[in-house]
Amino acid sequence: MHTPVIVVVAYNRPNALKRLLHSLTKAVYFSNDVKILISIDRNDADPGNSEVISLAESFDWPFGPKVVQQKDKNIGLRQHILECGDMLLNQFESIILLEDDLFVSPYFYEYASQ
Repeated sequence: MHTPVIVVVAYNRPNALKRLLHSLTKAVYFSNDVKILISIDRNDADPGNSEVISLAESFDWPFGPKVVQQKDKNIGLRQHILECGDMLLNQFESIILLEDDLFVSPYFYEYASQ
């Protein structure tokens, strides 16, 4: 089995992001080298977005490296998903792309890896 990178696409929903990140930490992983990338679309006018950034940066990911990146400008959900997919599929064998309002099964990683 290979090790897909987990990509979380976030915007201005701190409670939804917190729920997803919590479910990710409860999942079962077959490796201690599972990379997570949290990509945040920019929205300087929304105070909730600064909370999302803070939450992502303080999130403890014990299963491998964590990267948090914020877009330079607001690009919208569709473009954000497309950019993450295009950029990352050129760098990695596979990714698991999750929007911040999802909640994963404890066995999602094993299932997606197969």
